[in-house]
Amino acid sequence: MAAYNSVFKRVEKKYRIGVPQRAAVEAAASGLMAVDAYGRSRITSLYLDTPDRAMIARSVEKPLYKEKLRLRAYGEAGGAALMAAFGAGPLMREAGGLPLSDAEVEARAAAGRQASGAAADVPVFFGIKKKFKGIVYKRRCALALPAALAFVSGLPYEQACARWPLGDPVLAAAALSPATRQIARELEAAMNRWLPLVPSMGIACDREAWGFRTEALEAREGDELFDAELRVTFDDRLEYLDCCCFRAPWRPIIAPSESIMEIKSAGPYPPWLVDVLSGERIYPASFTKYGNAYQLVSREQNTRNWTKRPPSELLDSAWTQGAIAIR
Repeated sequence: MAAYNSVFKRVEKKYRIGVPQRAAVEAAASGLMAVDAYGRSRITSLYLDTPDRAMIARSVEKPLYKEKLRLRAYGEAGGAALMAAFGAGPLMREAGGLPLSDAEVEARAAAGRQASGAAADVPVFFGIKKKFKGIVYKRRCALALPAALAFVSGLPYEQACARWPLGDPVLAAAALSPATRQIARELEAAMNRWLPLVPSMGIACDREAWGFRTEALEAREGDELFDAELRVTFDDRLEYLDCCCFRAPWRPIIAPSESIMEIKSAGPYPPWLVDVLSGERIYPASFTKYGNAYQLVSREQNTRNWTKRPPSELLDSAWTQGAIAIR
C-alpha cells in the first residue's frame, strides 16, 4: 500500500446532484483531472457515539465546533470485516471499564474474516473529524482490525499495535511514529470525552475521487493561485446501517439516481469549476452522511412510536398539535 495522509486541513463543500449535473462536472474536469488510482471503490465507515447519539445530535444543530469519531475500511471485503467484527456482540468503552480480552478480540476478528472472506485482517483507519468555522480538520491512524477493536474498547494504543501489528510494512512503520502516537492520544482523549461510547452507525458508499493529472500540475507549477490539492469526489449507492437496531438491514440515504459530490480545497475554486457549478445551477447542500442517516432513523422511530400509541392518546395528541381542525 502506498503512503497515506494522516492529517488534513481544508474546506469541504457538499453538493447533492443528479445524473446530468454529474456528467457536466465530469466533462468540465476531464481535461485537467482524472479518477485516481483507486478507481471506483467501496468505502465503509463506522461511527462511534454515545448510546443516545449525543455526538451526532449536537452536530446536526450546526454548532461553531463539532467532531465525529469514525473507523473506515476500503473495499467490499474490508467493509464487511469492519462491520462484522465490531457488530459481533455488545462493545462499549466506558469509564472504569475493562478492554476486550485477547480471546474476545481474536473471536471478533475471526468473525470479520469469515464475513468478508479475507485471508488476513484488513487495515482500519481510525480518525477524528473536526469542523470549526467552516474548516475541516481530520487526523487519523491505521491499525490492524484486532488492534482497532482493542484500542476502541480501552487498551492503550501502543499495546494494541504491539499485540496485533499491521501486515503492511508502510503502514506498520508509520503506526508507532511520534506523529501517529500524538494522533492516537487525541483519539483517546476524544473517546474519553464522550463516554460511554458504542458503535452507532455504519455508512457505506461507492466513491470516485478525481485529482489533477500529472501534466496539469507540471504546467501550473509556481502558480500561487492554483490549488494542487483540489479534489472532487462523487459518492453514490449511499447506505446506512443502524448499529443500535438488532439485525437492521442496510438502507439507502439518497435516491439511486443521485450522487453526493464533495469539493475539497485549500484555496479558491478554479474558473472552469466555478463556471460549471454556475451554469448547471449546482449549489452547496447542508449534508452529512451520518447526520442524514441519524435523522432518517429518528423519523422512523417517531413514526413507530406514534402508531403504537392507543387511539385515545393519538386523538389527544393530534388535537393539541392542531392536526384536527374544528369545522
